[in-house]
Amino acid sequence: MIPSFSKFHPSKFLFLLSLLLCCKTSIGQKTASPVPYGVTPSERLLAWHELEFYGFIHFTINTFTDKEWGYGDESPTLFNPTHFDPDQIVLSMKAAGMKAIILTAKHHDGFCLWPTKTTEHNITKSPWKNGKGDVVREISDACRRHGLKFGVYLSPWDRNNEHYATPHYVNTIFQNQLRELLTNYGPVFEVWFDGANGGDGYYGGKREERKIDRITYYNLDELWNVIRPLQPMACIFSDLGPEIRWVGNESGVAGETCWPTYTPKGREDINKPGLGQTRYEEGQFGTRDGKYWIPAECDVSIRPGWFYHESENNRVRSVENLVNLYFKSVGHGASMLLNIPPSRKGTVYPTDSITLAQMGNYLQRLYAVNYATTAKVKASAVRSSDQAFAPENVRDTDRYSYWGTPDGVTTGEITLQFSKPTTFDVVRLRENIKLGVRSDDWEIWAQVKGQWQLFGKGTAIGASRLVKGPKVTADAIKVSITKGKASICISDIGVFNSPELPKENLPVISRDQKGQVHIVGESKNASIVYEKNRNDISATSTPYQAPFVMTESGSVSAAFLNKDGSTSRISTVTFGILPQNWVLYKNQATTDAKQLALDNNPKTVWLVDINAQGTDALILDTQKSQVIKGVSYVPDPTNGQGNITHYALYGSQNGNDWQLIQEGEFSNIEANPRPQRVNIPKDKGQLRYLKLVPKRWVGNGHQVRIADLLLL
Repeated sequence: MIPSFSKFHPSKFLFLLSLLLCCKTSIGQKTASPVPYGVTPSERLLAWHELEFYGFIHFTINTFTDKEWGYGDESPTLFNPTHFDPDQIVLSMKAAGMKAIILTAKHHDGFCLWPTKTTEHNITKSPWKNGKGDVVREISDACRRHGLKFGVYLSPWDRNNEHYATPHYVNTIFQNQLRELLTNYGPVFEVWFDGANGGDGYYGGKREERKIDRITYYNLDELWNVIRPLQPMACIFSDLGPEIRWVGNESGVAGETCWPTYTPKGREDINKPGLGQTRYEEGQFGTRDGKYWIPAECDVSIRPGWFYHESENNRVRSVENLVNLYFKSVGHGASMLLNIPPSRKGTVYPTDSITLAQMGNYLQRLYAVNYATTAKVKASAVRSSDQAFAPENVRDTDRYSYWGTPDGVTTGEITLQFSKPTTFDVVRLRENIKLGVRSDDWEIWAQVKGQWQLFGKGTAIGASRLVKGPKVTADAIKVSITKGKASICISDIGVFNSPELPKENLPVISRDQKGQVHIVGESKNASIVYEKNRNDISATSTPYQAPFVMTESGSVSAAFLNKDGSTSRISTVTFGILPQNWVLYKNQATTDAKQLALDNNPKTVWLVDINAQGTDALILDTQKSQVIKGVSYVPDPTNGQGNITHYALYGSQNGNDWQLIQEGEFSNIEANPRPQRVNIPKDKGQLRYLKLVPKRWVGNGHQVRIADLLLL
């Protein structure tokens, strides 16, 4: 029987037809995602970006020699951590909120922390565990036990190996060391190559300088090809990448604008990069529309030095300082790599451990409540009705779901309306970096009592941007993209209220020109106690009541003593012998500027012209013969150019007959300008005159910088 359509109204037919066509269109013509803009990160770099905060462990022979850079002539028998505890080390770092750890498997001195087959200069020759120990194994296993990723630092420079600077070292020894580390210790998330390469060393007993061409010597294409098959998810770090770049300083700070894309200057061909061959100052900013995705990593130590030094036990960064660095590294789209150096016992020192726990507590409380998750969201433009581009995507926990605008719409705004007035001081922005870096300038506005007020503004978002402002109580926030290169793809807007930081109220210690030591500070219901030449403070320490005279060299430590017997963190200052009518001059010519190097104030710097041959001398006359145990050279902490890197130190009783005390280097002073101590042997310590000859210094100028010279 043929059905009749006589009763089927034409309008119903048209409605059903249009509905069918709409369904067909929605199924067959789903709105396309935006085309990625510029370069984009690989899968392994995406995983690296998600870590954000992780740790360094500098632990090797230097821990036991009190050095930053070993020369290569150190005996392996010195390495003997008496209470090595990998779980305590890893758990201390995990408590801070770190998600991964990188271990210095071999530093410049060439001592290997694993039983390598490539050199005799390794842990099997140490007394620790009768030569059966393996630090790399124990740290990597502890990382896995406690859910942290593991990475390795392998210094390309080897000041011990007799073959360094020859093809055999780089093509066989170094590559085989890398293979051992990447084959025997499980998954590795990052391989770290230092930029310090070539120079003075021991080199199998030959004390000499060996120079290499950093661009060609290491055969980096071949080196990368060693890594890729063994650890396909391991990112490679060096001064300029090829995947992670150095931020250009060891202060832990990225530029206010820090692009993850980068075009290295000084070595344009990224396929054949040279370690250390870049304008490292540009690393803190990156390059807008750079040729390569090479994000910045901010390395910094919790102490002034990278290795443990007992003298720095009271110079551990405060949690307030670490939080500030976190916002200037992770908050600027880079990562934070915080170094925690184990002590000679093989554990994290208590002060460091307590500070790490406080850091972790702060981060946990900071991110505990995201006020954006319950806000109502409205955007100025949306790519389509497809949920994949909905404004609400900025509230979820997926880093790659996003609010998207139509092609060509590069500016716009998105508003988050709270259900009630909300107090906050941190806003987090993220882009979906799978689609590249699309937005440039942004602004954040807070609606307070019906009025919009600016909360913060800047340039670049990338993987993560943390905006720390004053605490406000607002009804809504509005994020405006005011300039961009492609349609907007914002994946996350987080709104947080930061917790209070532990108060750091420490006594301030100073010494005047007469040798009077003053200790000042106020703490409710607490008194000041101090010790001379001791780092620890207790209830039995000396109460501070009035200034006391200290003309000799030594340290003063002070803390607030509470009524219950507990103490605050300890502050420590090291003083040299009090300068009394001392004369400091270059060669035989005195200068008024000399006092800037004798005032025990690192903020005042003596700039002295010096000849390029390194024969000029800086001579100090102390006016009388006395016992001098050492000299501390304090470089300019604010300007590395001119800081002395290599020196010769002489002593004399009469100013005419000089004996060489020591010559050497001030390690890593260009990147980390910290005070450098030269010890004077007892049989050479009875002196009136000292002569410091700068042999080399940072930069190509004709001035050296001396913030202070302390005689100890």
